[in-house]
Amino acid sequence: MARTREFDIDAALDAAVALLWCQGYAATSVRQLCDAMGIASGSFYAAFEGKEDCFRRALGRYLDVELPALRPSPAAISAWLWAISSPSRRGRGCLLVNSAVESPGLDARSQALVTERLCALEHFFARCLGASPSAKDDAALLAATVVSIHVMSRSGSSPAKLRRVANRVLALTGLPPAARS
Repeated sequence: MARTREFDIDAALDAAVALLWCQGYAATSVRQLCDAMGIASGSFYAAFEGKEDCFRRALGRYLDVELPALRPSPAAISAWLWAISSPSRRGRGCLLVNSAVESPGLDARSQALVTERLCALEHFFARCLGASPSAKDDAALLAATVVSIHVMSRSGSSPAKLRRVANRVLALTGLPPAARS
């Protein structure tokens, strides 16, 4: 007979998100995940198929909690770029983008999830831009800028510099600046 789970799965996933976001997938062991979640390895394997499954579920939780739920509009793009260049996010980057950088070290299902979610970001930007003739190309540029801002943030670029980058790409795509830089 299966034992009932004796831990809060959402709290465990939040702990996994924090650890994976800070250390990355490759540098995080199952033992470290168990320690961060406050669970024994038996409970870990009862809840997750393994490290890869835990990663995918943690990434899903991160995307549900961290990414803004915005209605598609040009203003949503500005709001998104402003939010990710905020001083409060300095040095953290984005778990999705960090995972994309580590993609060669991920299993095929995790790689597919990362690719799918990055494509969804680009499609969201295309919907924000509407029927503009350059919407598809501009959406790709904006998605690349999001990735760049997160990598630059993680590597120590100042929020002021990140906001200048954001406002420059907004100008290139014909959108109003997110705010004064």
